[in-house]
Amino acid sequence: MTHPLHDLRLPGPTLVLVDDSDSLALEALHGIEDLPGIEPTVVPLSTLDGPRKGWGSVLVVAADRARLRRMASAVPLLGQCKAVACWLTDAPTPWVLVPRPEWPRLVHLAAREAGDRGVLTVARFASGARAQLVVMEMARQAAGPGDTTHGGLVVSYADRPAAPGIDARSVLLRDAAGAGDADRDVPPDVVVARRGGDVAVHHVIDRAPTVVTDPGPEPVDERVFNPIGFRKDWDHPVVDLSRLVDRSGPGPVTEGVVEAARAFQGVRVPADTPTADLLALAISGVPLVTQGVLDVAPPLAAALDAEVDLDDALRREEHSLAVRRAAFDHHSTLAWRSALASRAGVRHVGLPPVSALLSTKRPDMLDFALRQVARQRGAEVELVLAAHGFEPDRDAVRRALGDRPHQVLTFDGSAFFGDVLTAAARAASSDVLLKVDDDDWYAPDAVHDLLMARRFSGADVVGMPSEFVYLHANAEREALTVRRRHPSELFARFVAGGTLLLDRGLLRSLGDFRRVRKFVDAQLLSGVEAAGGRIYRTHGLGYVLRRTGAGHTWQRNDEEFRRPDIVASEWPGFQPSLALEVDPLDRPDGGS
Repeated sequence: MTHPLHDLRLPGPTLVLVDDSDSLALEALHGIEDLPGIEPTVVPLSTLDGPRKGWGSVLVVAADRARLRRMASAVPLLGQCKAVACWLTDAPTPWVLVPRPEWPRLVHLAAREAGDRGVLTVARFASGARAQLVVMEMARQAAGPGDTTHGGLVVSYADRPAAPGIDARSVLLRDAAGAGDADRDVPPDVVVARRGGDVAVHHVIDRAPTVVTDPGPEPVDERVFNPIGFRKDWDHPVVDLSRLVDRSGPGPVTEGVVEAARAFQGVRVPADTPTADLLALAISGVPLVTQGVLDVAPPLAAALDAEVDLDDALRREEHSLAVRRAAFDHHSTLAWRSALASRAGVRHVGLPPVSALLSTKRPDMLDFALRQVARQRGAEVELVLAAHGFEPDRDAVRRALGDRPHQVLTFDGSAFFGDVLTAAARAASSDVLLKVDDDDWYAPDAVHDLLMARRFSGADVVGMPSEFVYLHANAEREALTVRRRHPSELFARFVAGGTLLLDRGLLRSLGDFRRVRKFVDAQLLSGVEAAGGRIYRTHGLGYVLRRTGAGHTWQRNDEEFRRPDIVASEWPGFQPSLALEVDPLDRPDGGS
């Protein structure tokens, strides 16, 4: 059989770096020493105890992007070389490296499949490049654009590898005491260690770094393992996990395993499944059938243990959503670092606060809209109410929102819709803005789920599809709930205007909301696309679009929502997803 790297030619000698604990990468390296055009020296990370210089090229080998990102901290000084390559043996999709401006001139860049075994990225330079920095940049970029900051928490690791998730500047120490070295300019806030020990007070932070020996299960890298690509349908029934991970024997869950699992109704995982494998599947939204006691946070265990009819596509997706949300909240790198920061008493930036922009011309819908905002959980939400053509009762607004921060602005009824929203955005106190509508339903986790999608996708704009639509009764028919065939958990050109989440800096760079009477959402999305921004559409279970036949800035015949080619299901009356958790007070049918 032809070796996946049979046509790779690298200037020698070649340093081949591999993580000793990465069984798939180690297995894939068999036979590399016999390849023409490569003079390899395979060096496991555990044997590195200092700089390794004098190489013509460096080849980093890992099973997938998650394992590449984890090993970044352990890469030592490698000197300069003219070629750096990365082979991900069990990753399904090639990724392209964007060179940094401080690097030497790039003369060749390749991103391709490596035969039938993973993907390969190769960068060749006109002169020597600092290989360690190139490898670290590969690890950062492998998951695409997005947040790779540490959120304000500086972590070191003693006598153990770094945790999953990119933290390429983390210092790996022999023992915890090294964290207190007075000569260290950037001391850690926390040392995650196999064993405890006394650490000296460090003059930079004016305290001793906190030593943590019991951080709980290792987090899962949500920038790699996430719901992107979730399928609402399936080709095959529930499958045993062992059928997906078996190569020469049971192996770990990789990106390739998750991609393969998308085609199945669900995956059955035995009680002895490693926690890391379980978390990778759970946070990716793969419907799971579990057995036995699980070493995970109680909310995730409860979500996994809930009874679900996987034959019902909607119930299956609701189960997937509950599981992936619990996994993100308790086992993502974001949650893991936040928990460490709390133990150390250090500030940490988790999910950012959001300012919800609500512009309304309808006093009769205000109470309903305020309840949709007041019920939000899992996120810090400020409401900026822009009353368009009327003066709201500010005391009533305060009572409806309780302790939630809010602002009330008023505008003449003749003001442009775009100008009203721009003024609301400028008054907002948060750096992340969410446009909401006054007549649509929002699940209590709607804002949280948009922020979650922003985190794992790295997108510039995040929104939900108008997948569920409630059509009020008219002379021709009774009231209906329509579920449309809107694909979700993917990058797209369009999301529902009542769910647009974006950074205020991006909005300002687009000139704020355009000065228009209607179609303000379309103007914004068009501007984002023209600027090269990325738009991500997350699930549609937490949002219901209301259509009454009149009073909408988006004018469209309601029967257009019932076209046979786009309708997946129809139900009489109001029948949203269970994820909406609608309050009886907010039901259009009076709670029946």
